[in-house]
Amino acid sequence: MSAVATLVSPELKSSTWTVTSTPDLAQFNVGKEAILKIFSQEVGNQMQGMCRFERGFEQLLPLFRGLILLGKPASLSLIYDFDRAQAFFTFSQSQKPEVVRFFNHIISLLKREVAFKEILAQVIENKKRFQAEQALLNSALQGAAWD
Repeated sequence: MSAVATLVSPELKSSTWTVTSTPDLAQFNVGKEAILKIFSQEVGNQMQGMCRFERGFEQLLPLFRGLILLGKPASLSLIYDFDRAQAFFTFSQSQKPEVVRFFNHIISLLKREVAFKEILAQVIENKKRFQAEQALLNSALQGAAWD
């Protein structure tokens, strides 16, 4: 029987996923961009699967790994493939609710990081524009002062 994590709500603030027996996969989005896909399946009394970061979000894998290491459930085991921006996982079926909550929390933090970086990039761009405008204004004022 195959099972995958499926996204309950694709909104930025929601990161809830559940394990179902559909052949689909979970896809976590920020805006319209997919950042992470999770595939999973039952194997005996274990769940095994893979988390894969989409193109453009590969740089989140080290952060993902660091957040996982801060307090993962005991039965959750991960192997990371940094070249392909993915992680393979296994955990005990009996720990499914705890692992799902844990992954929800990690995904929520990743979404906040992506949103923060987008806002920070806008702030930096605005500051650069302001500084360029100030430089033009200063040079115009200095040029007028010499006339």
